[in-house]
Amino acid sequence: MSDSADAGDAPTARDIDRLEIQLRVTGDELEPERITRMLGVNATLAARKGEEIDMGGVPVPQSTGIWSYSLPASPEWELGDAIDTLLERLPHDPALWESLAGWATVSVVCGLYIHDVDRAADLAPDTLARLAERRLALRLEIRGGTPT
Repeated sequence: MSDSADAGDAPTARDIDRLEIQLRVTGDELEPERITRMLGVNATLAARKGEEIDMGGVPVPQSTGIWSYSLPASPEWELGDAIDTLLERLPHDPALWESLAGWATVSVVCGLYIHDVDRAADLAPDTLARLAERRLALRLEIRGGTPT
């Protein structure tokens, strides 16, 4: 990272070392095939409530239904650009999102990996508006430590 942040300037755009992003839909009555049809993209991970998902060789029963669509993790993403790219791959129809939010929990989940202190990420008002018009919550999962 640059020294400009030390000089009192705005932080650099590369303050997040790696970013993972996904749309996550959860609900007890969730039918993964229905979500796939509604959103027009195939899930990266999907299971009904009670089904087991293999997590690193360990079968984990799901306490609720889940459907998620992830973009590949990248050290090149900036937070706002990653969210915009995710939303561009999904329908814009506000009625669809309103319907979905009526019976499921829907959110954009961002895994932010940082390996140093004093990091920052910005979201433009347009990106925040796009999340809000789709009734999407934003969950930031911030993880520190050295890269593996």
